[in-house]
Amino acid sequence: MARVSSLLSFCLTLLILFHGYAAQQGQQGQQFPNECQLDQLNALEPSHVLKSEAGRIEVWDHHAPQLRCSGVSFARYIIESKGLYLPSFFNTAKLSFVAKGRGLMGKVIPGCAETFQDSSEFQPRFEGQGQSQRFRDMHQKVEHIRSGDTIATTPGVAQWFYNDGQQPLVIVSVFDLASHQNQLDRNPRPFYLAGNNPQGQVWLQGREQQPQKNIFNGFGPEVIAQALKIDLQTAQQLQNQDDNRGNIVRVQGPFGVIRPPLRGQRPQEEEEEEGRHGRHGNGLEETICSARCTDNLDDPSRADVYKPQLGYISTLNSYDLPILRFIRLSALRGSIRQNAMVLPQWNANANAILYVTDGEAQIQIVNDNGNRVFDGQVSQGQLIAVPQGFSVVKRATSNRFQWVEFKTNANAQINTLAGRTSVLRGLPLEVITNGFQISPEEARRVKFNTLETTLTHSSGPASYGMPRVAAA
Repeated sequence: MARVSSLLSFCLTLLILFHGYAAQQGQQGQQFPNECQLDQLNALEPSHVLKSEAGRIEVWDHHAPQLRCSGVSFARYIIESKGLYLPSFFNTAKLSFVAKGRGLMGKVIPGCAETFQDSSEFQPRFEGQGQSQRFRDMHQKVEHIRSGDTIATTPGVAQWFYNDGQQPLVIVSVFDLASHQNQLDRNPRPFYLAGNNPQGQVWLQGREQQPQKNIFNGFGPEVIAQALKIDLQTAQQLQNQDDNRGNIVRVQGPFGVIRPPLRGQRPQEEEEEEGRHGRHGNGLEETICSARCTDNLDDPSRADVYKPQLGYISTLNSYDLPILRFIRLSALRGSIRQNAMVLPQWNANANAILYVTDGEAQIQIVNDNGNRVFDGQVSQGQLIAVPQGFSVVKRATSNRFQWVEFKTNANAQINTLAGRTSVLRGLPLEVITNGFQISPEEARRVKFNTLETTLTHSSGPASYGMPRVAAA
């Protein structure tokens, strides 16, 4: 009898859990019904701007249908010279690309040691110690960043940036709202450790805007004073009550963080040692504390596809940067010359967010119904989403067209419609002949005429209407 009672209790528990899960799925379905049934795509620009003392943050509306379908949000950070983006963290994984400029970046990974010290004799003074040395700093890793760097950031990791150059530092970031690591709703939520944002939380469109303050502001000053063992006045200062500089502040005087020298300024033996180990480093990178999180995509010498007359394409996935396996994102960098064309292709296992860093291009995108959902020009500073399976073709219409794509898979794969490795090349001639009702000779031309794999030369706007492809 007891066994039957236990079995009934177990079945009842499973039934309750099933109904709860079904209700949750139904609620999500009502919130985003058919969110990827897209009949039209648009080149998007920022919908909100957060102004600060030394820069601004431009935010795209993540409720736009194509971004909602992709499960991401997007932002652009413009940091002026000597501007410091104050430390913050997000509820989502983030992949960033340095579109312009140079600077410094630091992260604080929970549980990791402060491996950057200004002296080997550093000895912190603890309570109860006798004579102490002059205070010296120690902190977690600081990296130099430059144009072309792609930076992976895990959820909950505090990050800051500083512009030590003369030109603006421009960083674009994609946030994976649909990630399994985001345990909140599908909204990007920045948590600021310092500074205040008088303009409010514009990341959450539709919610009543109130000034966004830093985390310390929510605690009582006495709690902060006790936790950090500081006086009450200093604790109140951490709350930034009267600070209206925003989240990007201007540094007064030198910015004296501990940093390694730039490449080319180090002793020759250090650079030779790095060359022997390669850019992937050594076994230290097996831990999360020392894992590499940055790689540069602007070097044509490491391109996956390169044609001097046409341009190059470089990809970054978890085989190149293992941390991407954890955040489940990857990136692609493209740079092509005028009238160069990227052959029609689709993403087999990922959505893609295409952001234009320079120049202009004509793009066509086709959905699952065989309808052209986008046919227009994209230019610098705009973005467009290319959902999974949607076919896309790009043709540069300016002297040079450069873009970056963020993809929602650590190892995104593409299939092509034309070229030596295309789906048509893999089909038997009989399938092409009967499928399109064309002659065997026409089927051979369809299958074998295009010899390139990715990049080819287009004869201009008319080439979209004429199936003529010239060899590179």
